[in-house]
Amino acid sequence: MGMTILIVSVTSLYFPLNRKLTGGFNLSTRFDSWIPLWPVWVVPYLLCLPVWIAGLIWAVLKMDEGLFRSFASACLFVQVSAMLSFYFFPTYVKRPILNNGNWATQVLKMVYRNDGDYNAFPSGHVYQTALICLFYNQLYPNHSGVWIGIVVIVALSTLFTHQHYLVDPLGGLAIAWLGYRLGLYLFL
Repeated sequence: MGMTILIVSVTSLYFPLNRKLTGGFNLSTRFDSWIPLWPVWVVPYLLCLPVWIAGLIWAVLKMDEGLFRSFASACLFVQVSAMLSFYFFPTYVKRPILNNGNWATQVLKMVYRNDGDYNAFPSGHVYQTALICLFYNQLYPNHSGVWIGIVVIVALSTLFTHQHYLVDPLGGLAIAWLGYRLGLYLFL
């Protein structure tokens, strides 16, 4: 239980960093201008939040001690690395101005209003989702297509909502993979 509280505590540093940082880097590439804005992708973008909570609870309840220690170590490594990156290498996204539109546009406007522009690289949506899916593949290896699909959908949602640039989900995947390998190395 103490490890879970530590993970949640480190993760919560996202919020003050997201709101208080200034300056920094915009990692936009010329390829980012080709990515369309599809507000309906806000649905999987927001569904990540309850999935992460459920994933952490499921890990506490279902993983054996060795796998949970691997998972918790990987989570701490990834979260600490991301928070250090956010602080020492602040990155931001220039979001488009949204006009009145359908329900999805209105929900995306709410996301834009409530989420600061910072903490873009690496993508937290991608690294948290990928890390959970990598470890769930250890528990349920026959469902690897589902885990891959979930990560792809989440990565696309960060791009189609213009919450991230192309390099951000790639960075999220890289740091999740490093954390996963480290966690397995330490405890399995």
